[in-house]
Amino acid sequence: MLKISKITPLPKSTLKVVFENGDIKICNISQFIEKGAFRELKDESLFKRLKNTGFSVEWPNEIDLSSDTLYAIGK
Repeated sequence: MLKISKITPLPKSTLKVVFENGDIKICNISQFIEKGAFRELKDESLFKRLKNTGFSVEWPNEIDLSSDTLYAIGK
């Protein structure tokens, strides 16, 4: 599992993720925002309140995505 060095929220449900190996991925998470608790992230102000835990990105209300998932969907 790769550790996340830095995460930056971008417009349109997108994250810029820098991993410890130096890879930079642009991750569009809109596929998740249409489901369950992730729907709350349609609120741009909540989406921007992310926290980097090292091995995941977390938002309030226990919403999270693992670094593996972000790496896999990133381009």
